[in-house]
Amino acid sequence: AVDLMGQGPLYCIWTGKRLGQEVLDVDHCLPWSAWPCGDLWNLMPAHRKVNQSQKRARLPSDSILRSAQDRILDWWGGAYAEAPAPVSDQFWIEAQSSLPGGGAAERSLSDIFDALCLQRMRLKHDQQVPEWTGR
Repeated sequence: AVDLMGQGPLYCIWTGKRLGQEVLDVDHCLPWSAWPCGDLWNLMPAHRKVNQSQKRARLPSDSILRSAQDRILDWWGGAYAEAPAPVSDQFWIEAQSSLPGGGAAERSLSDIFDALCLQRMRLKHDQQVPEWTGR
């Protein structure tokens, strides 16, 4: 399995399965084609087959996003929020500047997640971005 900066093995945000280097993809949670955002909070480890064959350029449905919440918060915490500066600073600055509501004033991963859910809903409503329901 892939070990990122000594953080231990990586897991697919969407399936929870352990990722080896041969199947690791970086997924834009909110698809680049709908909202070109390469911020750290939007980049997540995913299984290559899930990312390229299933999710593709679709928004995760609300239920899929919420079912992945713990994995997303763990990923953000271990990879970014608890990382040394400048990585942690970059994560918080990007989330607070690009997500609705600024992801709250204090550094709360659950507030960032709530802002991610709100942005997902905006993209679905305003741009009619198709959703991925897990199939």
